[in-house]
Amino acid sequence: MRNIYYRLSLVVIVSILAGLLLYQSSLIKVISAVIHRQGSSHGVCVPFFSLFFLWIKIDVLKKIEPEYSFWGLFVIIPGILPIIFSINNFQLHFIGYIFFISGLILTILGKRFFKQIAFPLFFLIAMTPLPENLYEAVANYSRHIALGGALKIISFFGIPYIKEGWVIQLPNVALRISIGCSGIRYLISYVVFGLAYAWLYKSTLKGRLLVIALTIPISHLAGIFRLTAIFTIAHTFGPHMAAHRPHIIISWSVFFIVLIACIAVDQCLQERRITKSPCH
Repeated sequence: MRNIYYRLSLVVIVSILAGLLLYQSSLIKVISAVIHRQGSSHGVCVPFFSLFFLWIKIDVLKKIEPEYSFWGLFVIIPGILPIIFSINNFQLHFIGYIFFISGLILTILGKRFFKQIAFPLFFLIAMTPLPENLYEAVANYSRHIALGGALKIISFFGIPYIKEGWVIQLPNVALRISIGCSGIRYLISYVVFGLAYAWLYKSTLKGRLLVIALTIPISHLAGIFRLTAIFTIAHTFGPHMAAHRPHIIISWSVFFIVLIACIAVDQCLQERRITKSPCH
């Protein structure tokens, strides 16, 4: 037991030194993006998820005898390549830091230990904000889907509107659909949560990939529902319902309602499969 503590201490010390000396700038930029919601508003939850994933593995980790593995060097090398070649991309540097720590753990603690913590560790990559060009491209695509779907729904319910570019003129208020209203935050957050949910509740690769794939259409549906709710409530109760605070409340409400509904449906389907299983 003392041996593993020595090795863990070595991993922590080298990781901190590397973070301060080699990856400091990228770490600061990622943390800043998370705090200021610059394309990574979901990121504040990611470290807590990772800690939880580690916590549920703690009993298994305590029973593993550490060993050295030279295979870790092949994981460390990709982690330091962005620094060696002076690549000016903080996202790649941050991902490289995760690879550096992963290789360090594999080298000092061995393959069995690394296998148990690989997902919690690599899950931290989900904190990384998308590059600006990619973020804008995905946001515009999501904005088209969300706005188009919402306008069809309010038209079905008889709410009149005039569309001028990204501005929607309702009878009592004009609303501009900005990049922040595109639904991309829903998309990224649902995908990240889908990764966590799939790892926790799905045991097969097929099941995990299916969950992750479904997060994309689910996020688009949530984006449509969100804009529909904002348009309908603003039209019914007045322009003040489209102000910042009601806007945030509506957005979070739709996010959690859709999330909880999807989890409930999946758990219900899983219960039915277990009930119908021949072994039961």
